[in-house]
Amino acid sequence: MADYRTPLTVVADADRHLWTLLVEGTGPGQPVLVSGTLYVSVPGERIAALDAGRGQLRWCSERVERASLNGMAVAGDVVVVPVRQERGRGAFTALDAATGKVRWTRRKSALNQVVAVGDFTFVLWNEDSDQRQALTGIDALTGETLWEDEFERISWVVGRGERVILDARGIRALDARSGEEIWDKGSGSLLVAAGTGEDETVFLSYDRYFQNTLVVQASDTGKKVSEIQFPDKLGMKHSWPMPELVDRERALFFDSLGRRIRLFACAGLNRAQPLGSWQLGRRRLSTLHDVVCVGDRVYALSGRRKVYVAEVGGRRGLRRLTLRGPDGRVVRMPWHLTAGPGYMVAHGLDGVAMIQDGRVLWASETLRLSGDPIPLDADRVLFRAPSKNGKGVRLYCAEVRTGRRLRP
Repeated sequence: MADYRTPLTVVADADRHLWTLLVEGTGPGQPVLVSGTLYVSVPGERIAALDAGRGQLRWCSERVERASLNGMAVAGDVVVVPVRQERGRGAFTALDAATGKVRWTRRKSALNQVVAVGDFTFVLWNEDSDQRQALTGIDALTGETLWEDEFERISWVVGRGERVILDARGIRALDARSGEEIWDKGSGSLLVAAGTGEDETVFLSYDRYFQNTLVVQASDTGKKVSEIQFPDKLGMKHSWPMPELVDRERALFFDSLGRRIRLFACAGLNRAQPLGSWQLGRRRLSTLHDVVCVGDRVYALSGRRKVYVAEVGGRRGLRRLTLRGPDGRVVRMPWHLTAGPGYMVAHGLDGVAMIQDGRVLWASETLRLSGDPIPLDADRVLFRAPSKNGKGVRLYCAEVRTGRRLRP
């Protein structure tokens, strides 16, 4: 099918649930997946919305100048896209989530980040180090300012239900519609990726400097729901960064320069239970560039672009994993690791390798991605990559187990 305003076509295989997006000219930009809808920039400074499962085109907007989909947010029936972003300044365009038509625009201001809170409110703030004081709530349907506030310093902002949760030299909550403070409790740093599942009544913060605890608090009252203690030496002996929460049940830490990895079980526990500790050998003169945990395995990418794997609960430490597929094709220089549901993608300048349960399902030396892959589910993954003839970029919905994709 094609859109009359933009040379955009989707070719689909309904039986295999695969599809490919073809766009003339420079091709599609790096897509963003939000609640089953895929947003992608196309030539003419337009934005297209597709059903991520079937590839069906929902709409293609009119021109949205210098849109930045990476910072977009969706609240109910409205999609807000940052436009004409500059250091310390930004502007925003709001689109109707059902039709793609422009609902309102907001001119440049000192606020350049947007967060969706519930179905009817957006909150604007600025992550620039010199402008982290201001916070503004706006109505999602009209773009009108609801309230404004200032704090000494805002490190991060997330939405939970109809509340705004701030990491502003302490954790606090504001009412999204009025801006009134609901509570101010707790210390530590807000874990941005935490609490975004079905249960939006809780969030987590981690205090690595004093107590080494992971705290769950109710977003409506600030009341502490649970507190998970980690070993003191985890935070005091080495400079560990913030943990990454894996499947909402485990906490993954890794120290890049020290080449150390630690994994803990933390769901429903007062004291975190160690699941594994690994370190890259001294003879491997490198750092840890990327670490992901998928199921019962931890994968690490070193600064020398070598991939290592360790089994959680196993006796062996990190072992080198050669990215060689069953047909003998090898990916030698991966630059990133992307975790999917039950699999891991290693990708770089010389190809892509799909790994599951510690073994390589397939490797391609010709598939070179233009951006990170986007896992859809356990069976499919999205790739943005050059076409077979190399004359354009296409968006492929491919099979995880085989790498098969439609190449019209």
